[in-house]
Amino acid sequence: MTRPNANTRPEELPSGDYQKAVDYLYGRINYEKLGLTRAAQYPFRLQRMEELFKALGLQNLLYQELDSDTGSNPQIVRAQDSPAIIHIAGTKGKGSTASLLASACTESGFRTGLYTSPHLNHLEERFQVDGNQCNQEQFIKLVEAVRDAAERIEPEHGNATFFEFTTAMAMLYFTQSQCEIIVAEVGLGGRLDSTNVLKPTVSVITSIGLDHQHVLGDNIESIAKEKAGIIKPVAPVVSGVEQQEAKRVVQSRCQEHETLCFQLGTDFHFRSVQQPEWGSEIELIGQSSPLPEQLQFSLAMEGEHQAKNAAVAAVAYCLLKDFLESSDLATPKGHACKTISEQSWAKAVSETQAPARLERFVLPNGMTIILDASHNEDSIRALVDSLHRRDASQKLVTIFGTSQDKDAAKMVEILKEINGPMVLTEFQTNPRRLKSENLLRLLPEEKKLSAHVVRPPLQACQYGMRLAEEAEATLVICGSFFLAAETRDWVITQSATNDLD
Repeated sequence: MTRPNANTRPEELPSGDYQKAVDYLYGRINYEKLGLTRAAQYPFRLQRMEELFKALGLQNLLYQELDSDTGSNPQIVRAQDSPAIIHIAGTKGKGSTASLLASACTESGFRTGLYTSPHLNHLEERFQVDGNQCNQEQFIKLVEAVRDAAERIEPEHGNATFFEFTTAMAMLYFTQSQCEIIVAEVGLGGRLDSTNVLKPTVSVITSIGLDHQHVLGDNIESIAKEKAGIIKPVAPVVSGVEQQEAKRVVQSRCQEHETLCFQLGTDFHFRSVQQPEWGSEIELIGQSSPLPEQLQFSLAMEGEHQAKNAAVAAVAYCLLKDFLESSDLATPKGHACKTISEQSWAKAVSETQAPARLERFVLPNGMTIILDASHNEDSIRALVDSLHRRDASQKLVTIFGTSQDKDAAKMVEILKEINGPMVLTEFQTNPRRLKSENLLRLLPEEKKLSAHVVRPPLQACQYGMRLAEEAEATLVICGSFFLAAETRDWVITQSATNDLD
C-alpha cells in the first residue's frame, strides 16, 4: 500500500449528507483499523496537526508555535480566551479518568468539552460538550470546515489522517461552543499523538503497560517514554504509574522540564471499600500542597482499578482548581455558580458511569450482564480481579473476542481463572478481529471442554444469555472496545424488555 501524498485528492463531500460525511472520514488513513505491519509503516508527526489548527484559527489551543528557522519553542503564552486543558495519556484508565473529570467540571458550572476515542456507536460520541454530543447537522459542518482547512495545507503537508481530522473537529466544536475547560484523551501513545499539539493546564498519565508494542516499543521503558511525551513545561503532572522503571521515565521527563509531578504512592494515596451493591467508597489522602489532606467520596464505577482512576482524576481536579483560582480563567464576576469544589466532585463521580467500563445491567428477570471494553492483559486482569473481589464464588458465563494486535494468549491465560463456560466470538466492524478458531487453540484443554464458538457477536450474546439463564449466572462480555460497541445496544434492549431472544 502506497503512502498518500499531496496529489491524492479525497472525494468531494456532498453538502448536507451525514452518512457521506462519515464515509468521507473513514476514507482517511485510520490507524484504528490497520493491522500490525500496516500501522507501523506510517510515520507519526505533529507538524501537519499544528498547521491544521492554524488553518482553522485554533492557535490559542496550541502548546507551541514551531520556529522553522531556529527550531526553538517559545515560552507558553496563555491568551485570556484560552480554555483550560486537561491532557490524559495512559495504557488503561484514561477514558474513565477523562469521563470523571469532564463530569465534575460540568457539575462545577463550567462549559466542558470531552474528547475521547474510540466511540461505541456514533462518531459524534468522541466529542461532547457538557455530556451532549453534537447533532448531525453540526457534525456535517465540522467535517466541511476541517476538510477545507486540510485541503489548504495538503500541498505542503500531505493528507490528514482520520484521527487528525477528528481531533481538529473536536477542538473546533469546543471552540465554537465556547468551552471553558477541555478534557482530551490521547488516542495512541502520547509523544506523537495528534492531541499532543494542545497546550495543557494539567497533564495526566494514568498507567503504563504493554500495549500497541508494534508502534510504541516492546518494553515498559520505551512505552513510558512515548506516554511521557505529553509532559510539558509549566503544566503540573499527575501520575498513576506504578512500575519503577516507568516512574523513573516520568520523573526524569518532569525534571527535564522543571514540571511539578504528583505521583501516586508518594504525593497522594487512596483507600477504597466496596459499596454493598456496586461501586466504592474512596478516601484520598494528599501529601503535597495544593492537594487536600483528606477527600472522601462515593464512586459509581466498580473495581479497584476504577478507584485508582478516580483518585488520579481527583488530584487533577484539585490542580485545576488551584490553576483557576490563580489565573485569568478564575470565575468572572456575575458567575458565582462556577466553582471547582469538593461538593461538585463528590456529586459528579457518584453518578458517572463510563460506557463499557465494567458497566452493569440488571435485567427485569434479575439476571446481570457486565459489559467491559477490556482489551489488553492489564485491563483483563483488572476485570477478573474485580469480579473475584465482588464475589469469588459467583457463577459466570464469559463472551470473549479480541483483536489480532493484542496478546490474546495472555488474556486467555487470565480469563481461565473465571469458572464457567466461555463463548468465543468475532466483532464484525473492524478487520483487526482475531478468528475464533485461533482463540480456541489458545485455551487449555480443560477449558476447551466448556468453550463454544459463535462468530456473530449478537448470536454469541443470545447463546451466552441462555447458558447464563440455565446456570443462574452473570453474563460477562469482554475483550475489545469493538466487541462492546457491537453488543451494547443489544444489552440495553435486553435490560429494558426481558426478551431473551
